[in-house]
Amino acid sequence: MPFSEASFGFFSDLSENNDRDWFNAHKKTFKAEVEAPFIDLLEALSNRLEDSPRPLTGGKQTTFRLNRDVRFSEDKSPYKTNMSGLLTPTGTKSEMAGIVYLHLEADGGFAVAGFYNLSPKQLAPMRDDMIERAEKFDQVLQALEASGRNLDRSMSLSSMPKGFTEHADHRHADVIKLKSLMVREDLPTDLWLSGDVIDRVEALARDCMPLLRFSEPARD
Repeated sequence: MPFSEASFGFFSDLSENNDRDWFNAHKKTFKAEVEAPFIDLLEALSNRLEDSPRPLTGGKQTTFRLNRDVRFSEDKSPYKTNMSGLLTPTGTKSEMAGIVYLHLEADGGFAVAGFYNLSPKQLAPMRDDMIERAEKFDQVLQALEASGRNLDRSMSLSSMPKGFTEHADHRHADVIKLKSLMVREDLPTDLWLSGDVIDRVEALARDCMPLLRFSEPARD
């Protein structure tokens, strides 16, 4: 099921009418124009990536709820104004390994491949690997560059993280400072409407396989 102008119009309207009465009156539109094609896209990507070095799967079980948790927020709007979901090695949302995240909103969306918002404890083994297997990580960065990809540098510490200060002069020091190891691609509206979004996200996932596989337990 393809995306349509109604897919994006739904979120534009929701941002102006973010209440339960409006949502309940337009729930059928959400189901048909947003949720269904989004789940179809995740499932189609799963099928395409079956033969990849590191299969990634997703579907209804890896989408995030539209409902917001407002318990600790000043903003009491009940709904998010985006649809999002994951492709993961296990096909579940409980995944700390490398993933692909897909995001749809009123003016388009984006996809991210990599490791997002991990805790310092979760990042420590990967940072150790960048030091201990520096040449292997060189290959990861070279592979990304060869495919025209770069790590997103927007989430970086101003100094070396705790436990790594002695490596401030290491050639991967700038990457060790990153709080997320991810590659992002913006996905404008026309890609969703044309159906080309699936090709772009598949290409992103395949191009980022060296990064997604770098710190796996079973190292090559």
